[in-house]
Amino acid sequence: MAGKDHVVAGSFKNKVQAAVAHVVPDAVKAQIHRKQSEPGSANK
Repeated sequence: MAGKDHVVAGSFKNKVQAAVAHVVPDAVKAQIHRKQSEPGSANK
């Protein structure tokens, strides 16, 4: 992508998550993804 701007479509929460993904370590991103993809997490 050669450092070009990114467009993030969706809600404010989605935009915040995309921005945070650029600054947090991979281990933290993996832990967040794990919590979001657990069975039943859609009901939270």
